Amino acid sequence: MSAIRRQTATAARALLALPTGAVGAALVVAGQPGRASRWQARVSGGRGWTGGRVLGRAVLGLPLDAAAFLLVGYALFNSVRNFGYPLWYLGTDYHHAWGGPTMAGVWAVHAAGWGLCLYLLLRWPVRWLARGQQALAERLLAERPLGEGLLTERLSAGRPTAAPVLR
Repeated sequence: MSAIRRQTATAARALLALPTGAVGAALVVAGQPGRASRWQARVSGGRGWTGGRVLGRAVLGLPLDAAAFLLVGYALFNSVRNFGYPLWYLGTDYHHAWGGPTMAGVWAVHAAGWGLCLYLLLRWPVRWLARGQQALAERLLAERPLGEGLLTERLSAGRPTAAPVLR
């Protein structure tokens, strides 16, 4: 998979996590947890989704999902606006805009500048948010309960820890 295709797929998954969580939570609240778990499994992958896990994913993932939705939505809106600059600002005085006095220069400067911003937006912040969303889903689908982990293993080995450490 090429880097552009991978970044686009990551951005799409990050963008769709908020509506997916909202639909899943609505299905659970409406009394259809089986349908919600099938929906979540189809959209985000993975097995073992239950109604409670879908609802937990929607609630716990809300900050990450909202940030990703706003960031990718902003990127989409400004992509249309900057790459379509000649259509957007056709009737205005563009002679003093960046890249002016010709419309071709103005479009080239705005498209190239936004292309660089878009690359940086999708390269790091959206990837970090998508990794956080994926980590949350993996943790919710983990076989062992949240309280078990490294702390339990260390106590059983005779090495007590000062503070609980979870994997």
